Amino acid sequence: MCGIVGYIGDGSAAPAILDGLRALEYRGYDSAGLAVLTPQGLRVRRRAGRIRDLARLIDDDLMSGDIGIGHTRWATHGAVTDANAHPHTDASGRLVLVHNGMTDNVADIRDELLADGHVFTSETDTEVIAHLIGAHRDAGSSLTDAVGRTLRRLAGAHSVVALAADEPGLLVGGRIGSAGGLVVGHGASEALLASDLPAVVRHTRHVQVVEAGEIVALRSDGAEFQDLHNRSRQRRLFSVPWGPLAAAKAGHRHFMHKEIHEQPKTLADTIRPRVTLEPAELRLHDFQLPVAARDIERVVIVASGSSHFAGMVGSRYLRELAQLPTTTEVASEFAYAPGPLSRETLVIAISQSGATADVLLAVERARAGGAPVVALVNTVGSELTRTADTAFYLHAGPEISVCATKTFVSQLGALYLLACHLGVRSGTLPPDQLARRLADIGHAPIAIARVLQLEKQVEDLARRYHHARNFLYMGRGLAHPIALEGALKLKEISYIHAEGFAAGELKHGPIALVDPDIPVVVLALDDELRAKTLNAVEQIRSRNGRVILVATEGDDLDEGIAEETISIPRTPPLISPIVGVVPLQLFAYHIAVWLGLDVDQPRNLAKSVTVE
Repeated sequence: MCGIVGYIGDGSAAPAILDGLRALEYRGYDSAGLAVLTPQGLRVRRRAGRIRDLARLIDDDLMSGDIGIGHTRWATHGAVTDANAHPHTDASGRLVLVHNGMTDNVADIRDELLADGHVFTSETDTEVIAHLIGAHRDAGSSLTDAVGRTLRRLAGAHSVVALAADEPGLLVGGRIGSAGGLVVGHGASEALLASDLPAVVRHTRHVQVVEAGEIVALRSDGAEFQDLHNRSRQRRLFSVPWGPLAAAKAGHRHFMHKEIHEQPKTLADTIRPRVTLEPAELRLHDFQLPVAARDIERVVIVASGSSHFAGMVGSRYLRELAQLPTTTEVASEFAYAPGPLSRETLVIAISQSGATADVLLAVERARAGGAPVVALVNTVGSELTRTADTAFYLHAGPEISVCATKTFVSQLGALYLLACHLGVRSGTLPPDQLARRLADIGHAPIAIARVLQLEKQVEDLARRYHHARNFLYMGRGLAHPIALEGALKLKEISYIHAEGFAAGELKHGPIALVDPDIPVVVLALDDELRAKTLNAVEQIRSRNGRVILVATEGDDLDEGIAEETISIPRTPPLISPIVGVVPLQLFAYHIAVWLGLDVDQPRNLAKSVTVE
């Protein structure tokens, strides 16, 4: 879960690399480093901490180089220290390497190299890889061939970029397995190699993707692709649909705040190009089912983190709108125990980045079992889109904050449309019902915009409750996964313990935790389970629990049923989770702000979990 940037061109490499690393800091931010080939030779700077700490080390010598590589790290092998920061050099000091991944057989390789007299100065597997590449070069291999031979030896999933002082004008990148992405950006007189698009679009929108099992030899005037056995490959050039301004804060204090407030637009971008209301039609021009809808007997949704909770809502959508038996599985668990699969089992894999290692492995298992796979993904050209049979894009734009907000809401919108599509294709959703369902989702962006107008009330709640060290979140039906998501948001950015559970489970254990010092956030949305949820609230209040209630406008609530009440717009039941999650996002955000924490880059977390 690291950010990689390589630059070659007619400009100064160091500033371009630093800009790229800043754009990728959401992928890892415990240490950073860069290496630049200058007229005086390779110069390496590394520092534990943020990109700003690395930037203080940049001097005039580094500014004279026009080719270099950089890295922002999320530690896997070795502690967070200057010595463990990337780039790492080989034994000669003439080759530098940056790396994303985890080497399963690192101990064996290290022992072999130690026996040959190699000396290591870090705890990382990356330094071992650099030494192995260097050993191949010492034996007569070119940099490109040495990278290929090394990747063939490594176990696990990896992305690497290497630079050698005696092969100037050349960057070599390579990938095996599902260790995140690696893309090539082509400018007028420069080229970049990076692990994600935000680092590239500052210079160009014209990119190529390095596939798993490939190597790219990059020069300022072009790129040559080959497989690990030196056979030439061709890669399509495509254009990124958004530019650097989409990743700017636009006056907001944090990216998370900006992305919460973008949700009316981003949900509309997911829905409106695919929906017409008169006549009521779904127009999925950019999507095609990989199997006939009538042949699908069941659906399995696989995802991780927030995407898993979106999948839980999606399961309900598919059961109700398409009449399909649907389950949601944690991707890391499904990958090792997928159960019986067949051509009649549709697997929907959800990942914002399209680079989540657990999801990619789950898809590999699904394909091996003969199941067709639909990717629900935000990132165009990502690994998941190339692994699945077909992709349903969110079109939510770049999400920079580590916490998922707008992509979560867009996932709900996309799952709703996909369920409607399957219902229409299988004949279980007749035209009159389709018209009503599309009208319902069409009004959701407006309802979210109205919730955002409640931000001052939510901020005041956060001020009063930010000293609490534990929270409980509960809901029933479609509100249950939203309670789980609300608890996760609070944990991620405030470091406050929060537990989400189904309200019907209250008396089966969680009620023992009810205490005046543990606020309980309850979603009592407008559905058939609302009365049962309010009964659970009464049980909490009778035990002196403090309730923050998310209800709907116009609810006839008993006086004193809750300490605090947030009233959101009334929507049809299937739309309520899309709207109900927004106040929970704002609540988590403002608690973290009151605590003075780093909202966009919370400790120990990275945006894309690209290693197991």
